[in-house]
Amino acid sequence: MQDRTVTDLLLQPFQLKHLLLKNRIMTTSHEPAYPEDGMPKSRYRAYHTERARGGVALTMDLSRFRAAPSARLGHFPFEGDRAFPAQR
Repeated sequence: MQDRTVTDLLLQPFQLKHLLLKNRIMTTSHEPAYPEDGMPKSRYRAYHTERARGGVALTMDLSRFRAAPSARLGHFPFEGDRAFPAQR
């Protein structure tokens, strides 16, 4: 079998301005429905951590999204900056 890391462009490093990604695998912002008390906390963090361990080079975190003070997407409310401390 051929070595995929040499021939598969998806698995090659990618330079994005100052950021060097180990490959071209990414996930877009989405909500896996893991709220704790209405906020993205440990289970949501663990979800993104495991995706990174699995090889995803870039993942987008929905908890940083805020369209308006009244915005609510699915399971997470986004009023003010309540989501920030939960992600630390």
